[in-house]
Amino acid sequence: MFIIVLLFLLGFILISKGADVFINYTVIIGKKTNISELILGATIVSFATTLPELTVSLFASFDGHTTMSLGNAIGSIICNTGLVLGLVAFISPFKVDKNMFFSKSILLLISVVIMILLGLDGNINQKDGIILLAMLGVYMYSNYKSVADDNKKNNKSMRNTKNTTLTEGLKIGIFFVIGLVMMVFGSKLLVDNGVKIAQFCKIPQGVISLTVIALGTSLPELVSSITAIKKKHHAISVGNILGANILNIVSVIGISAIPNNIPILSQTMKIDFPFMILLLLILILPTIKKDKLYRWQGLLMLMIYFTYMTTLYFMYIAL
Repeated sequence: MFIIVLLFLLGFILISKGADVFINYTVIIGKKTNISELILGATIVSFATTLPELTVSLFASFDGHTTMSLGNAIGSIICNTGLVLGLVAFISPFKVDKNMFFSKSILLLISVVIMILLGLDGNINQKDGIILLAMLGVYMYSNYKSVADDNKKNNKSMRNTKNTTLTEGLKIGIFFVIGLVMMVFGSKLLVDNGVKIAQFCKIPQGVISLTVIALGTSLPELVSSITAIKKKHHAISVGNILGANILNIVSVIGISAIPNNIPILSQTMKIDFPFMILLLLILILPTIKKDKLYRWQGLLMLMIYFTYMTTLYFMYIAL
């Protein structure tokens, strides 16, 4: 068990360190293409930081631990919104780009509604997964249009990439791949040993995936968002979280449903989904109205997140 715990912790370390390397170099790539911060957060950074959730859920699905696949994705959305963005807003309230925030928020809410409707029959199957992947195509097209419109609006071009030397390009590519490999390998360690710890402690897989593993795979979002606000790049933080939440649904759950059907547990419908929806509404509605994330929103989201964690704790004690 000591070795299992060590490997579990090693998975955490590899994910966080790998994500740090990966994000640093994706940001460099983004800057060389002159992409605005919110779009950068919603595209390159969110795709990067969602890779741990994707690899964890996909490996879990292949191994037959489908409740962990869904729990990890939903738990990550709750953690991203309640803990990460709640902490960011509480520490440093900030204004948002109204149009961009509105478009990404609407896509997120549509994705949530589609996922819940698909799960009303008790599971998300391969056909449902394909529908979610179609939404991924819509999201990617939306990002493409955002980048194109942003470049057109600001009269930007790709000329900066031409000034990148071959050596510099190779360096960026190598570290980009190293960070990716570290996250994938760390995710595999996290799933394998997380399951073993859950079995040893007689903890339901759904609980550990919604809490410990969801927090672990959300570390890239947490680290990148805190780093962004320290450097006064708030738009990257909110873009990252919105994008990551959308991808958790249309990409993580969608792809994980292909190998095996994902059952929707009673706890998911009665507890996880309501907490997730409440957090998203507190994030989105006031922000759209005033074009700003307030400190009270951050505090409220943090309180709801810890209430959710407490609820799961007492549910586990009652079992």
